Amino acid sequence: MKKYGLLVIVFFVVIAGLSMKSGELEAKIMKPVNKHIFDCPQLDDSHKIVTASDCKGGTGAITGIQGTGTGNLVYTWYDSTGKAVGSQPDLTDVPAGQYRLVLKDESKCPAASLTFIIPELNPIIIDNSTTIITTPACNTANGSITNITVKNATGYQWLNSSYTVVASTKDLLNAAPGDYIFTASNTAGCFKQSKYTIGSDNLAPTLVSYSIGPADCGPSGLFHATFDMKPGDPLYQYSISDTNGKEVFAGGLAYSPQDSTRITIDAKSPPLPGLRAGTYTLATVGPSGCVMTLLKFTIEHPEYKIDVSKMVIKPNVCGKNTGTIVNIGVTGGPAPLSRLIDPNPNHGYFWKDSTGKQLSFKGNYLAGVPSAWYTVYAVNYDGCVSASARIFMPDSVSAASAPVLDDIKLCLPAKVALSVKNQDVDAHYYLYDADKNLIDSAKTGYFIHQVNETSTFYVGAVNGICVSPLGKITVKVVNPGVSFPNTFTPNNDGINDVWNITGLDQYPGTEVSVFDRTGSRVYHAINYTQPFDGRLNGANLPAGAYYYIIDTKKPGCQNGITGNITLIR
Repeated sequence: MKKYGLLVIVFFVVIAGLSMKSGELEAKIMKPVNKHIFDCPQLDDSHKIVTASDCKGGTGAITGIQGTGTGNLVYTWYDSTGKAVGSQPDLTDVPAGQYRLVLKDESKCPAASLTFIIPELNPIIIDNSTTIITTPACNTANGSITNITVKNATGYQWLNSSYTVVASTKDLLNAAPGDYIFTASNTAGCFKQSKYTIGSDNLAPTLVSYSIGPADCGPSGLFHATFDMKPGDPLYQYSISDTNGKEVFAGGLAYSPQDSTRITIDAKSPPLPGLRAGTYTLATVGPSGCVMTLLKFTIEHPEYKIDVSKMVIKPNVCGKNTGTIVNIGVTGGPAPLSRLIDPNPNHGYFWKDSTGKQLSFKGNYLAGVPSAWYTVYAVNYDGCVSASARIFMPDSVSAASAPVLDDIKLCLPAKVALSVKNQDVDAHYYLYDADKNLIDSAKTGYFIHQVNETSTFYVGAVNGICVSPLGKITVKVVNPGVSFPNTFTPNNDGINDVWNITGLDQYPGTEVSVFDRTGSRVYHAINYTQPFDGRLNGANLPAGAYYYIIDTKKPGCQNGITGNITLIR
């Protein structure tokens, strides 16, 4: 009987003390304070039974293994990938393969383990030790894979790299270079596979990847091909030909230390143009002289047209020819180049107005134009003419905002300044009375108007064809009914010889003062019973401007009102 495990006896010995006395060493050894004997986990496979699985799996088993140990015993079966597939001493209903049983218990010993193999019942065996692979001759499909040793199989099948069935025999004959999968099967539904590669004596380079780009009306199509090159690879010649067999590009491919794994050929590398729309063939020629077709590809020709996806339109404002259109582009081919790069006057962007008249703009924008329909098309360096696009330029008529003015309060009737606060330098302003009759107009939005009583006024702005809403202002006159001229002529002709103020008798106690330019008071009166006659102490005052203060002593008129009068002689 074979057993696998450990029996461990542990003694704990305590040295209680060491001391030197009269040159002698005394050692006192204490009796064991703890003694524990336990069994480590063990597996006994002397009675094991291994049952083979059929090829479909799920019928294999390993039974009859016994385990011992301390306390609770835990069994775990693992397959060859490390996945747990069982937790009992017996492993059943599993496919063929390698399995490992691990036993753990409650001791501190390492786990015990054993490894077993469940064989396959009557397995299909493919032996390639005598297999012969023959490469085909130049540009022919006469390669073969023969002399494979197969056991326990009754059927055969060959698949190519596209997973297409190419043969149902044990030998593969008349095959082209490439990868193949061989499948051997039997009547029980079991099968085995093996992979093979038929090489080529033509030594064609390995095409790793390629990319293509569309062409417009000219040779602007792109083609990139990348090959995997290694040290020792021979020199190859490549060519790109159209459907008529005409070679349009050619060159060489060779390993280079500077680019040790990838060589790229580009069908649009300056100074060469690109490819025109059409179908092409990429072929290579190796040292054997065999021409190998590696790829057929097509360069598409999409519609060349104006692209407005990123276009930005700034509307014309108030009919003043300020509209702009920017960020026009093209799709389906290269855009026209700038004038500095391509000065040809027949290339660029061309704009027409709604009447069909050609505009002077040649760029992908339009500026300083009125509201209208416009047509644009492009002609690029290759002479390709795009489909045209119609674009509408709107007109904004809401650019003139309503004028804003502050209400005014006057003590007495007077000339008052009405001033627009939000003045638009491009607008013209109009003043209207309470019935919205036009009174005055001004470019600056500033008006001087005589107001004798509380009144309402309106102000409007006109900017091009834009007319603003009306702004409203109220001028309140606290003491109406008073009027006075701003000039008088004291020359004793009986006309305007005094500064005649009317209506002050409504406001008893009104104080009137007049001052010259130096600030000296030259007249003062209460109730204005004796009008100012242009004299001071009987002497004529000189002609000129004088300033006045009229204080009615009424609420809302504190400190009075001020102004100027002109004395004329």
